[in-house]
Amino acid sequence: MTETDAAGRFLQALSEPAVPEERGLEMVPTRLARAAAEAVGVDGVALSIHEGAGLRTPIGASDRVTSHAEQLQFTTGDGPCLRAHDTGSAIVFDLDDINRNWPDLHTALLGETPFRAVFSVPLAPPLGPTVIVDLYARELATLTQVPRDDVEAVVLCLTEELVRTSGGVSADEGGARWWESPAARRRSRVWQATGQATVALGLDVVDTLTVLRAHAFATGRVVDDVAEDIVEGRLDPAELRDESNR
Repeated sequence: MTETDAAGRFLQALSEPAVPEERGLEMVPTRLARAAAEAVGVDGVALSIHEGAGLRTPIGASDRVTSHAEQLQFTTGDGPCLRAHDTGSAIVFDLDDINRNWPDLHTALLGETPFRAVFSVPLAPPLGPTVIVDLYARELATLTQVPRDDVEAVVLCLTEELVRTSGGVSADEGGARWWESPAARRRSRVWQATGQATVALGLDVVDTLTVLRAHAFATGRVVDDVAEDIVEGRLDPAELRDESNR
């Protein structure tokens, strides 16, 4: 394997020394996402876990802008990533495709990110299709020109690295695992806020999450920010009752 093939480029990028704040197991997905973006030649990569009913947890992204793109998909409640999970197939969407399927997501991506195309790919077994990798590009041509063999090779390497690091430090030893990344911990605040709002609004979890998403869209924010306000006491979930009646 050489640095001229995608797998070689991925492993070479991954072998670069991590900065101090990215050395823990919980930062493995971020390092993998950055290495994948470099190896494949796309503008951003994000990894997320899907647990059904539209529930998704981000575990790492190559940069802040890509992380925000994931939050926009989650706030919309649908998108390329969920479609890839549901079908178990890799799918490319450009902005026109996204506009036809998810006009709210189209508006958000166009207005808040530089990305104009997304390639969503389930990881290889045993992690796929529960774990999805999103490849983001500023131009559709970037994704259409990437050899699919390169994507498959990098996804396989990425899967192997996640499996290999799954047996790291246990919670009893005080260490976080890669599925307990900073991004995942922040998304857990959404589940906490959803629980609080479920009690306040008298709705089930799915309907409550829909209300939080509606409020996020109405205020030009992402669900993660709304959840943070609820958990920290800056927003009383009972105030969202109007959204729940729409």
